[in-house]
Amino acid sequence: MVLLWRRVPLFPVILGGALLMAVLYHTPPIDLLTTVWEATKSQTTLQLEIILLLIMIFEHLLGEYGYLDRMLAGLQSVIRDRRAVMALLPAFIGLMPSAGGALFSAPLVGRATDGTTIAAEDKSFANFYYRHIWEFFLPLYPGVLLTSKLSGIPISRLILALMPYGVLMILLGLPALMRIPVMREEKVPAAGKQGRAMDLLVSVLPVLVVVLLVLLFGVDVSWAVGIVLVFLLIRHRCTPRRLWHFSREAVKVSTLLLVWGIMVFKEVLVATGAVDALPPLLARLPVPEFAVFGLITFLLGVLTGIVSGYVGIAFPLAIAAHDGGISLPLVVFMYVAGMVGNMLTPMHLCLVLTVDFFKADLQKVIKKVAGPVTALLAVAVVVFLVVR
Repeated sequence: MVLLWRRVPLFPVILGGALLMAVLYHTPPIDLLTTVWEATKSQTTLQLEIILLLIMIFEHLLGEYGYLDRMLAGLQSVIRDRRAVMALLPAFIGLMPSAGGALFSAPLVGRATDGTTIAAEDKSFANFYYRHIWEFFLPLYPGVLLTSKLSGIPISRLILALMPYGVLMILLGLPALMRIPVMREEKVPAAGKQGRAMDLLVSVLPVLVVVLLVLLFGVDVSWAVGIVLVFLLIRHRCTPRRLWHFSREAVKVSTLLLVWGIMVFKEVLVATGAVDALPPLLARLPVPEFAVFGLITFLLGVLTGIVSGYVGIAFPLAIAAHDGGISLPLVVFMYVAGMVGNMLTPMHLCLVLTVDFFKADLQKVIKKVAGPVTALLAVAVVVFLVVR
């Protein structure tokens, strides 16, 4: 946490933490290498890396073949209220888990508000806040996938448990959104509206099919993305050479390395027995156990600004402290706590990029975001106390 606070990149921090544990617990080098190899070749690690690889290519393909452009054009033509457009533009872009993706939607929000007196802080709030509503439950996001893999909770069950918080986040943001002053809009001709609506439906269909395959039919995320990806490649007659070009542009090796580092950290944490004393320690503390884990996750969310960061560090601790049997209510509560921290920190790349684009006041934007996400955390506490 100290290194993250000093803005050391997450990947070396994760590996450094694993190495430090091995040294402190006198792990022989050969045993450490064996542990690293076990983490690398484990089915969980390989599945997760394959899923992320496919998602990167899938996202890039949607951009290259104009699906995102058609989606945004259709949305702007069909919806009259600019406040709704301000929220829906980043929400649609958020269907794809790009790092710093808010920078892609920011120019679109800017164009949608041309000719208005809407404040830069209001534009920043809409772009940043609604960009992240899907991160609670969309199976395309690494944080959701990693949480499922680490906790052992099936992805469909985890998504159904987290989905109400995503919906609640949307609703909690509406008061701030509706307070934004807007100009009267012109009507879109009926014929043009119908055509644009069809364009919107077609452009968002690939993502919707992936989500439906996972939620309704229980298809593994890698298969769901792979099936839709193959269909799109055939439909657009993508040659192997062009696919290779796509892949080189789309694949972010740093993200794949980060996920590998997290899985190594988890394996070393278990192999060294570094948290064997944690359960009795927590039992003696005058603070409820869930509050301890919630605070740790929240702080890691603040320090990393990355969902995979707080998931990868906090969840292995909680899982090991519960002998691998962490409950779904605690998983959900910790995820929400970390997400709230993630939404309130300038370490979050999307927040910094959005504020810089609109030349807004960072503190004012964080203040606008703080109200809805604090209410969300309060709901998560109450729900956990009721259902635990």
